[in-house]
Amino acid sequence: MNPASAEQDSGLPVHRPNRWLSLAWSEWFIHSRLLLGFLITWLLVVWFLPLVAHPLWILGHALLFALVAGPAIGGADVIRGSEEFAFAWPTTRRERFLSRAFIGVLSQFTFSLIGVLALEGDLTDVLLRVFVSSGQHAVQINQPLLLYGLVVLVPQTVFAFSFTLAALARSRTFALMSWLWGVLAGLAILRGTLQLEELRFDRLNGAISTPVLALVSTAILWVGMRFYSRKEAGTDIGSLRMPPGWWLSLAAVALALAAVTLLGFWLAENFSRLL
Repeated sequence: MNPASAEQDSGLPVHRPNRWLSLAWSEWFIHSRLLLGFLITWLLVVWFLPLVAHPLWILGHALLFALVAGPAIGGADVIRGSEEFAFAWPTTRRERFLSRAFIGVLSQFTFSLIGVLALEGDLTDVLLRVFVSSGQHAVQINQPLLLYGLVVLVPQTVFAFSFTLAALARSRTFALMSWLWGVLAGLAILRGTLQLEELRFDRLNGAISTPVLALVSTAILWVGMRFYSRKEAGTDIGSLRMPPGWWLSLAAVALALAAVTLLGFWLAENFSRLL
């Protein structure tokens, strides 16, 4: 029986806004330790990183959050082995997916935004004194719209892929490894769109990369919601183990790691062109 119809047959009133608020609150509460941990990490990064490294590394905090939070939030039921129990609740699969996506995307955007604000130095005088005492010169950025647009959208794209893949996973192993496919997809899209910009405009300006990343991240969440609405409880939610064709899975992971490494080197070599 459809959980939504079961609730209606019970004779209880259905209050959609209250249900959405309750679901969003419950998801925030469930993942509050993760969010608090990354908030504390952000404070440590902002206050102490400029003492030992270039302040520009602050922008990497949002990407780190995407790598960890995507699998943790999207694949929460699969990782805990409670998916069958969760699907028995009156809330629909679509509502659960959207509530988790809302908390995840909002948190991801918040960490990206405060990272940009920290880099800009739009904080307290105490924070400014930390930058001065570190001996680092102020970061000079010639293309702030391009850089900050990518700082927000690349982690969002990585999060969208890893979140969706973890939510659709049928095993803990695949859910926990979804971050790898997320970062591979995000970096591949970034490189492809930046090369198109160079061919079209002879320079990098974000005219292609930023809208494509925004559209792809939104589309993958929408497609994931459609598939998740018809998902049944996973059949392989036992202990962590390699699937039957483990050598094929291992080869795929090795190739993905190699591709991510190459894309990372390419991005490092061309990063100065984004500033």
